[in-house]
Amino acid sequence: MSERNKPRKLRRFFTSQTLKEVPHDLLLDPAETHHLRNILRLKSGDGCLVTDGLGGEAEAVVGEFASDGRACLQIQRVLVNTGSFDDVVTLRIFPVMLRKGKTDLLVEKAQELGVHEFHPIVSEHCEVQIAKEKTEKIVERWNRIAREASKQSGSLKILRIEPPRSFKEALGNLSSDEPVVIFHPGPDAITFPKWLAEIQRLKNTIKALNVFIGPEGGFSEEEILWAKWHRKEKNLQLVGLGKVLFKADTAFIGIAASLRFSGVLSA
Repeated sequence: MSERNKPRKLRRFFTSQTLKEVPHDLLLDPAETHHLRNILRLKSGDGCLVTDGLGGEAEAVVGEFASDGRACLQIQRVLVNTGSFDDVVTLRIFPVMLRKGKTDLLVEKAQELGVHEFHPIVSEHCEVQIAKEKTEKIVERWNRIAREASKQSGSLKILRIEPPRSFKEALGNLSSDEPVVIFHPGPDAITFPKWLAEIQRLKNTIKALNVFIGPEGGFSEEEILWAKWHRKEKNLQLVGLGKVLFKADTAFIGIAASLRFSGVLSA
């Protein structure tokens, strides 16, 4: 078959509506309509896919454009369990905020690797501070990045993103029954392979895994001591990545990928 005659790959769009509750058609929001109409130049009658970010996806046909300019998609068939990971353990990652837009990269890779929740934190060694009045716009940008990564990768469940919080606030809100791992170099830290093997054996007994990843130099000693005191040593482990000093974004991707492909999260 020639390249010209090959069927065109259907492009994917995001809707805030739950597809299971949509009987026949829906209206895309202005940003998605702009991408459909002005960037991809789809027209009435063209086929596409639409996802709700909750694991639902449907085949659709572009209909007429509404009076306010939004694209109307006519739902043809709702697809079930396509493009999503079969996970039984919820993975929450708490990365320290990074400079020069690198947190944007972490959001993109978290979405691609099937991280369930993204909780950015600020630690004592963190050089990034965000003004409260800018938080909403930054989280909105991260959600947009996650949606675009979802459409590109075919992952149907959108990453849940929380506003930045302090290390102590984030850790303090977690249940003592859920395991917490802090990646931090030091004499108390066990090796990553050893910890991964332990979690592998326990995966049928846990519902969520909370992973804290600090900056290159790790968290402060005061933060580590506070974490041990607060958790009373229960369900808390310090894990090291060896003698090589990884950049924080490299460590994030390596840890998330290892957890994804080791089978720790899946049934």
